[in-house]
Amino acid sequence: MHIVGLGRSGAAWRSVSGPAARVVAVCLVLVGYAGWLWRLPVVHHGPPGQVPWWGVALLCLSCEFVVLNIRLRREANAISLGELSIVIGLFLAGPGAFVLGRLVGGTSAFVLRRRQSPIKVLFNTALCLAESMTAVLVFHLVRGDSQAIAPRGWAAAVAATAATGVLTAIFVTGVIALVEQEWRPRDLLVEPVRGVLSSVGTTCVALVAVHALDAEPLSAVPLGVSLVLLMLGWRAYSGLSERHVSLERLYRFSNVVTSTPEVDQILLGVLEHARDVMRADHAEVVFVSAEPGEAPMRIRAAPDGTLLRERLPAIEADDPVWARVVAGGRPVILPRGTRDPGMRAFLASRQVPDALIAPLRGDAGIVGTIMVGCRFGEVRTFDSEDLRLLETVANHAGMALQNGQLVDRLRHDSLHDALTGLPNRAMLNQSLAEAVEDVRARRSPGVAVMIMDLVGLKQVNDTLGHQLGDQLLREVAVRLASQLGTEGSVARLGGDEFAVLLPGVADPQEAVAVARRLQTTLEHPVRIEGLDVEVGVTIGLCLAPQHGLDGLTLIRRADAAMYEAKHTGSGLHLFDSGLDSTADPERLALLGELRLGIQAGELELHVQPKAAVQTGEVVGVEALVRWRHPRHGLLFPDEFIPLAERSGLIRPLTTAVLEQALAACGAWWRAGRRLTIAVNLSARSILDADLSRNIQRLLEAHQVPPSALTLEITESSIISNPARVIAVLERLHDLGIRLSIDDFGTGYSSLSYLRQLPVQEVKVDKSFVMTMQEQASDATIVRSIIDLAGHLGLTVVAEGVEDAATWADLEAMGCDVVQGYYLARPMPLPDLENWLTRREVTVSGSRA
Repeated sequence: MHIVGLGRSGAAWRSVSGPAARVVAVCLVLVGYAGWLWRLPVVHHGPPGQVPWWGVALLCLSCEFVVLNIRLRREANAISLGELSIVIGLFLAGPGAFVLGRLVGGTSAFVLRRRQSPIKVLFNTALCLAESMTAVLVFHLVRGDSQAIAPRGWAAAVAATAATGVLTAIFVTGVIALVEQEWRPRDLLVEPVRGVLSSVGTTCVALVAVHALDAEPLSAVPLGVSLVLLMLGWRAYSGLSERHVSLERLYRFSNVVTSTPEVDQILLGVLEHARDVMRADHAEVVFVSAEPGEAPMRIRAAPDGTLLRERLPAIEADDPVWARVVAGGRPVILPRGTRDPGMRAFLASRQVPDALIAPLRGDAGIVGTIMVGCRFGEVRTFDSEDLRLLETVANHAGMALQNGQLVDRLRHDSLHDALTGLPNRAMLNQSLAEAVEDVRARRSPGVAVMIMDLVGLKQVNDTLGHQLGDQLLREVAVRLASQLGTEGSVARLGGDEFAVLLPGVADPQEAVAVARRLQTTLEHPVRIEGLDVEVGVTIGLCLAPQHGLDGLTLIRRADAAMYEAKHTGSGLHLFDSGLDSTADPERLALLGELRLGIQAGELELHVQPKAAVQTGEVVGVEALVRWRHPRHGLLFPDEFIPLAERSGLIRPLTTAVLEQALAACGAWWRAGRRLTIAVNLSARSILDADLSRNIQRLLEAHQVPPSALTLEITESSIISNPARVIAVLERLHDLGIRLSIDDFGTGYSSLSYLRQLPVQEVKVDKSFVMTMQEQASDATIVRSIIDLAGHLGLTVVAEGVEDAATWADLEAMGCDVVQGYYLARPMPLPDLENWLTRREVTVSGSRA
């Protein structure tokens, strides 16, 4: 066997003036070399042959149909039984008939069988001529005057085919280096050796054929039958081998595209491994735009591993071949050398000789196409087996992209406020940390942080309802973001609180000017459902590096400045050193009163019931602490919990809440009511090394089974010290206490830590649940969280259920427990017994 044509997959051979000129120059050298050999007397030595030139041509063309395609790196090597025609022609044909027959047969194979480009036909024809003349010269030099088919003749045939193998390997390797301008000295040593070794086996078979034909010309019939059987057997073997290799590549492809949740990484994997699986040089994905009139988006992989995105030109977007795949959902094969005008136009526009196109499917139908083109090698083009393989690739890619988009959506939603679409607290902390790092590294002169509190939102919620209050928040978000533009970013921290980040701002006057503009943009009334609603804003401001080089410190100090602006009525205040919590007389007084209030039992426990979705049965309550202040009346947790966390009072406060909660729970169990109670833990409480021992003591004191107590932790409390938090939670879990992640979906840690945490429950944040009926995206998020929790074996509790429709939707989604105003508002602990009695009467009456 000898290498008849060794070339790159096609990209390097596509004609450009420089490489083409170099190939033509090599062709002229080969032709000149062959002409010089023809003038030597030794090549005309010997008697006239028995086989005419056309017999040699037919034999040469027939041998080209038994071809082995081997891919080495990015090269496609075609190895044929060409030595058979060389050896038979050297022994049984005259020199002139041999050279002419090989030239005609070889050129016919290049054009008809391989369908090569003109430049390749020219090079391979010139190489065939040089090979033939070299074979004649070496054969006659070694054979000498002997005309018998004897051992000396055998040696002459082996030497002739080996010489042609060396010549072919050297010139093919050299011309590739000329075209690509990339020299590989090792190839110039390895390829000739490979060429010699590949010639020996076929030459031995050819010598047997020569002996048979010399003894009996009719032996050509069984020899031809053997050649056909060899071809069919080889094709069957190579087909099975290629299927096996394709399955291995498909397995690797599936692993790659499903191992990353990032959509861009999935796309890179799809493009790179689609080329590998399909043995093609070109791959692209085209997504149909969801916006009417917008051109489809084409995505390809750049050599540096990045994605190249471009809108599809109108002529390509309107191409009937591509449009047929999108509209009909059926894959299309565009083979090399097709006569179909539409297919030829499509291939020409993409600059590929052949291609396969398959649809990409999503939940909403066909979302685009994947195309591979320019198959490695020139003997084979794409066929129906390749088309089925590409369909499998497209199905894997479609599923992986859908999963990636879902994860990206969940990640996006975990960093953005569900109501306004603005970044949330988690994303603000992330962006602030990056901005502060730039200041520390002196890449930025400074950063300004604003905490903003809306004035009037509570009145809107109380008088007009939360729905109009939500519309007000959305309008405020739009105004703030529009006013800031590219100067900075605005985030919603929750409730009526916003934050603004101004990177690159170090001048206090510049930051104050921006704050004044934001105040002005909110001075105009907001029109909601025909009503003009007045809203104002109080702003606290601080800057790095003047007021700190730590994100949490900057937010705390901006928050202190905001409270000062609210207290003084100025509406805007820049932080100063006198505003730290320990220097604030009012806060200092409140801290002292809180310490005394905990000791005096002024903390009250309110509870909000929770019910099973399917049956409506009350299964437990959530404990909510209130402070009955002697002067200020009933204070909610957000007014004193932050003070307790900063002052070290959070431990006695938590103990007081757990004491009341477990005392009540123990009384319920002794009375026969198997209710559970959930208690919120602050971030500081979770880091308390004595927490588990303290809780165990209280459980035993009040005779409460550990499974009746649920401790709720927020996502943000996990990220402060994840290793330490997980250790504490493991100890609590070992006690038998149930653990729940509160406000799930509003932070950014859950997807990372959820599988590591020993939790049994997640609570879907009410910001998603309350808007499920109006916003399909929020319903999708809730459904995704329920599905995710279900796969992990976790109980799902939905907060903020305010109507029957939401309850019904949650039941259909597979939610386990609900909590909200539709079931019951928070109530003082002593009122729970009467409420339960009324609830039982109502439920039993409805069943009757």
